[in-house]
Amino acid sequence: MRILYGVAGEGYGHSSRALVIADYLQKQGHEVVILTYGQAYKVLKNKFKTFKVRGLHLFFEKSVLSMKKTIFNNLRHFTKNFLRWKKFYKLMQDFKPELCISDMEPIVPILRNWYKLPLICIDNQHRITNLDIEVPKKYYQDYLVAKSVVDSFVKKADYFLVLSFANVKINKKNTIIIPPLIREEVKKIKNKVKYENKILIYLTKKDSSILDELKNIRENFVVYGYDKKGKQENIGFKTKESFLQDLKDCKAIIATAGFTLMSEAIFLKKPYLALPLQGQFEQTLNALFLKKAGFGDYTENLTEKEIVYFLHKAEAYKKNLQTYKPDYNKLFRVLDKILKGFERYSRN
Repeated sequence: MRILYGVAGEGYGHSSRALVIADYLQKQGHEVVILTYGQAYKVLKNKFKTFKVRGLHLFFEKSVLSMKKTIFNNLRHFTKNFLRWKKFYKLMQDFKPELCISDMEPIVPILRNWYKLPLICIDNQHRITNLDIEVPKKYYQDYLVAKSVVDSFVKKADYFLVLSFANVKINKKNTIIIPPLIREEVKKIKNKVKYENKILIYLTKKDSSILDELKNIRENFVVYGYDKKGKQENIGFKTKESFLQDLKDCKAIIATAGFTLMSEAIFLKKPYLALPLQGQFEQTLNALFLKKAGFGDYTENLTEKEIVYFLHKAEAYKKNLQTYKPDYNKLFRVLDKILKGFERYSRN
């Protein structure tokens, strides 16, 4: 089949997922064109046929999501996209897609409606709309905002393949829960995992207050996100080329609450202390699921006391992680079945 695949460009989680899925689809004989922007475009452009658009981005002020800036800037970019309607028309006429996939990218679902094509959603964001989740009162406003955003991207699809490490009740038809997708390079280190005397710290924004808390603890910390190398007392700074090695060897992880890294930590059975970004409910949800599953904990204000308590419970989290044994190939089996159904329907 000819597949038009829309990939969100914000962060690297969507693009790392698309690398695996698009490669698999092409190996199965399907033809794929990826529509994307931003960081994902840089990752995917040299590996697949790629169509670049103006994307949607999140804007933060002092590590807190700014809804005003996010809405204003994205409306402007979204309008500019459709001033280029002739390029979209040419894409659809030249490629003639038979099926669309969206990973939290809103333009492909619009093209799907215009051309009356089937649509599959593959993402973790639709946990917010398609699963029965328990939302603490203090996060409810953020939840409502996130729910409206996810619905505005894709409210209707032929199938929702929702990535989740939590087993939650489904509340929307044609929804299938899929275990997280793991990169091949992470799968390759699974049998080499160690628990050495170091704790991996991954931050997307520099925060000196966190470093001050680490200095007071009798542990060795390896910190990523500062784009430098060196050592200060019990803190070593590293750059991304050694990240997989430290992910494999660390005894625990303290990091932002992104879905991809959290999923890889769970796959490698590493206890995780999550630091969700304020106002970004998707990260809050990841943290809530993590704690409920017993694989780690989360905090919105990291302190020495919380770090020590987390490390004290690390063995219990590690024990819980050993019991989590999902079928990490489920996505490919489900995709094959769905695509074969669409192919039979198309032939008839």
